[in-house]
Amino acid sequence: MLKLWAAGLCLVSVPLGGAVAADRGDAKVAAAGEAETAHREFVAYGEWVLQLDRAVSPAMKEVRAIGPQWQAAMNGGNFAAAEARILPTLTSAKRAIAEARQKLAALPTPDFPTLKLPPEARTSAVHAEMVRTLGQLDAVLDTFAPVLRALARKDIKAAEAALVQTIGSAKTMFRAQETMAGVWMETLEAGDPGREAMQFEQLYFRSAARLMTATEHLSLRRRDAAFSADVLRIADEIDGVIASGNASIETGQAKAMAVILELGSDAEGRSAKAMLTKSHTAMGMYRDTFAIAGRYSAALRATAKRAGSTPLTMEHLQAVMVTFRATREELDTVGTRQAEVMAGTR
Repeated sequence: MLKLWAAGLCLVSVPLGGAVAADRGDAKVAAAGEAETAHREFVAYGEWVLQLDRAVSPAMKEVRAIGPQWQAAMNGGNFAAAEARILPTLTSAKRAIAEARQKLAALPTPDFPTLKLPPEARTSAVHAEMVRTLGQLDAVLDTFAPVLRALARKDIKAAEAALVQTIGSAKTMFRAQETMAGVWMETLEAGDPGREAMQFEQLYFRSAARLMTATEHLSLRRRDAAFSADVLRIADEIDGVIASGNASIETGQAKAMAVILELGSDAEGRSAKAMLTKSHTAMGMYRDTFAIAGRYSAALRATAKRAGSTPLTMEHLQAVMVTFRATREELDTVGTRQAEVMAGTR
């Protein structure tokens, strides 16, 4: 999720025209000190994102660790032992989520009026979205124990019903995250590589929901005839976003550099230049985002093609879900680095 917040750092409406014009003597274009104030807010916003990241990252790390441990516990076939093995992990993750909520409750949500952030990128909105996401994760975790307990009782019907509820909760969460990525995308102008980054986020969460649907079909021993075509379609869309995003980086960085070269050496010019230089650097980091997207697309494509020639198995889905989790970690790392650049800590 950090990628969503990091994208907000590039939503800033920098008074560049004012800074350039002021250096040429046109004092009517921008109020004195506006670029300096914007730069201070720019840095402070980056610092706030890093605080948010530090508040929630421990919980996210624990939640991500559940997947491999769940698979290991289930593969043994001893479901009574699996319950005893996995419940402490679930308890620890829920405790971490509760601690993250406490940290978020204590985190102020300052306003940054000079940045003219769109509503979705304001600290209050981002904070509320993170609180919502933690609540969704908590709800998903609550559905795990009933599956294990039903399996331990060898009550297959109850286990299937509980598993369907788990999958349904996960799909609801992924679809909500896909929707939120779309909201962020609409705040970005065409040509901003952050827009393509958000398009990838949309497709990433869409693929997760589709993988959950496939898991449900397999669990209930139903055929999923559309799986291969659906996943290949998502992979194709991701590849298109990657090509467009990399082109946007080249264009965007060239434009930013052209403006940087126009800026003067007065206080306003220096502030605007510092802000633009950070944006230029952070924009370049989207190359890492699109490289990550390429690896994820390749994993989806391989799974889809395999499913098109041989029956889909749970092992196939587990393999691509490993890549899904690794992709999230990589994306969040890029987002943290972008926030560090904006905050001046990198």
